[in-house]
Amino acid sequence: MSITSSQSPGIIKASDRPSTDEVTLAMKSLVRPGTGHVGCTEILAVALGLKGARLVELRSVPGGLPAQQLMAFRYLIENGAVWFKYFAWEKALAKIDEKAPEQARILWKKIESSRAKLGDEKAFAKKIASYKLPKVAAKLGKDYAEKDALKLLLGLSRFAAVRESLRARLNEESTSLLGQDPSLVDVLYLLSQDLSSFPATTVGRGDLAYVIVADKGEMGVRAVRETISLGAIPVVVFSQQDDSGALQTRLAELGGGFCIPLEGSFRETYANAAQMALRIESAYLERFGEKAEAELARSVLYPGYGPLAENTGAIETFRRSGIVFAGPMQDVVEQAGDKRKFRGLAEAIDPKAVTPGIVMDDSDEERIIQTIEDAYEAEKFTFPGRIKAANGGGGRGQVVLKTPAELPAAVRKVLGEIQVNGWDKGVMFEQNIFETTHLEVQVVRDRFGNTRHFGMRDCTEQRASQKIQEEAPPALLRKDSALSAHMCDIAVRIADQVGYVGACTVELMYKSGHFYLLEMNTRIQVEHPVTEEAHRIRRGDKLEPLNLVALQLEVARGQALSFSQEDIVQTHVAREFRINAESYNANIKDSRDGKMGIFLPNAGVFDVIEVPDAADIHQLLQDEGVEGIDELFVRFDCGFEVGDDLVNKDPTFGKLIVSLAVSAGSADRRYELLRFVSLEVLRRMKIEGRQLLPNGKVLQDHDLETNIQDHIRVLDSEMLKAHSQSIAPKRHVNWVIEMLRAEDASV
Repeated sequence: MSITSSQSPGIIKASDRPSTDEVTLAMKSLVRPGTGHVGCTEILAVALGLKGARLVELRSVPGGLPAQQLMAFRYLIENGAVWFKYFAWEKALAKIDEKAPEQARILWKKIESSRAKLGDEKAFAKKIASYKLPKVAAKLGKDYAEKDALKLLLGLSRFAAVRESLRARLNEESTSLLGQDPSLVDVLYLLSQDLSSFPATTVGRGDLAYVIVADKGEMGVRAVRETISLGAIPVVVFSQQDDSGALQTRLAELGGGFCIPLEGSFRETYANAAQMALRIESAYLERFGEKAEAELARSVLYPGYGPLAENTGAIETFRRSGIVFAGPMQDVVEQAGDKRKFRGLAEAIDPKAVTPGIVMDDSDEERIIQTIEDAYEAEKFTFPGRIKAANGGGGRGQVVLKTPAELPAAVRKVLGEIQVNGWDKGVMFEQNIFETTHLEVQVVRDRFGNTRHFGMRDCTEQRASQKIQEEAPPALLRKDSALSAHMCDIAVRIADQVGYVGACTVELMYKSGHFYLLEMNTRIQVEHPVTEEAHRIRRGDKLEPLNLVALQLEVARGQALSFSQEDIVQTHVAREFRINAESYNANIKDSRDGKMGIFLPNAGVFDVIEVPDAADIHQLLQDEGVEGIDELFVRFDCGFEVGDDLVNKDPTFGKLIVSLAVSAGSADRRYELLRFVSLEVLRRMKIEGRQLLPNGKVLQDHDLETNIQDHIRVLDSEMLKAHSQSIAPKRHVNWVIEMLRAEDASV
């Protein structure tokens, strides 16, 4: 969009041209959503209701075209003075409709005239406060250029405090209003939205009809089943190369849904938002014809914890395609998902809750090295330390180094991983806190600002920076509820501060009574079921199961969380085991540290999948004289059935969760009972199959290997015996591999 004088068309005199400083200042005053862009021409086209006009950046707002028109008026009111004075928009608008430029000038004149008659803030605030919320929406009407509507929009634009008060009232009354008229809530939500942030994308009127599942394996299967149980239609996008006929596609079709094939490898399909959006739009057009856009607006894309879940580019692609994304908006991920920005947020809340270190928004190798060396000389931290990519994850994009001499190689490695993975630039260097445990807080927040935490998890049992066992709540904090509450409170405050919408996890390191905040994962995590099994939601005099995936979809429907923090009850202790197609091999060197012993993955075809029944295990234990267990549950989330092939993209094909509630007299023994019961379940669990080569050939004489026996070995260790009974001071994130290697070396 070119910038010129408002006297176009015609020859502009040099004396009439605005100065560079004037233009720069005007441009800085423009309001836009996050890092997005709202153009003058498209805003005017949508505000005028021109045929086919859409707000590209806000195509997925709840309420369809009327909602886009409302947002267009709001941005026009904020930015129109700059656009009409400095931007040349007439020719571009005339290409859409030759009468539109004149209509735009008439509309702007009307806006300016109404603005002059607005009155003072006190009178406006008093009037808005006297209206019930349905009347506020009624004043807006359907013609935003009408007198009362313009007065309302202009007042909320000029008087930020009144707009914030309206948002607070909406937050308080959201539940009752949703029961009356969900479309009314959508209008009030957009009316009170801060235009400098993206509004949460939810389906309009709470009318969720389809869930587009964009994950695979056990999470894809779980999402399809949840969709069906909610009464919605599952739509599965899948790799035709790897997952044609996979369990999630079979379940979707049985549940009345349909599947959309994607072409190419894993990265070209599940990690490719552009192909996904294009195929989804094409499939909807083919299936629904003229109603395709309307039906897509009733759909939610559920990313699970797949490669698109925290990808800002993917979120932008879906938003611009009019596809509602079940998760946070782009600007929230950019703020909370970036380790540097997260560190700043955490430090502002509790300066002691971050490790000593520095952040760098840079990609130049020499400058990064020099910055770290200078900070080290200034005694801002000590070595050993860890350099990591600001947007890495899952143990990737980070290197531990013992001395400054190792900096050049470490920096090159991290920068290389940033480039290969397409992450945003920027790195961090933090002092290494040795032998810490790994904790995390589960949080869910709706678009109205209702934030709930679901306690903590302990994810210390890891291999190669990947979790293999998780526990909820953490046994190591069983006698320090105050510290747990403080950690959870910080997690909630961070989610509130960034305006998060959806499910997220705040990760921490913990050692000797002190914790250090690490990052926020702006998605649901693999280990979320262990939190579900440890908690219940109180509804009157009943307790109902916690279902975090269903909560995600409820939030994506635009619903408000319908329970208080006090209604979340921790009733059980639970432990989760990632059942992987891999096993520990002591005779192979790990290239990451040069030591012997590594977990090796493999692919295969499943011949047997058997999980013991909880009632049978409970009866067996009672027969053996084990007392104190009131309730026992065994859950297995699996992405495969007998006969299915496991293609080696992710070795985790299932998650076993064991949970139990104990009698009052056995409270001190609950974690030891959990360990004991878990051993019994794992020993009776049966997963059998044959290995599969990448070309699809089945190796009949080679068994599919799993890590079930490794889980038993870990549970049976002296470390976990000590952990379950009291405190194991030497337990830390690397203890599993160290124990396995030490045991093998001693044989």
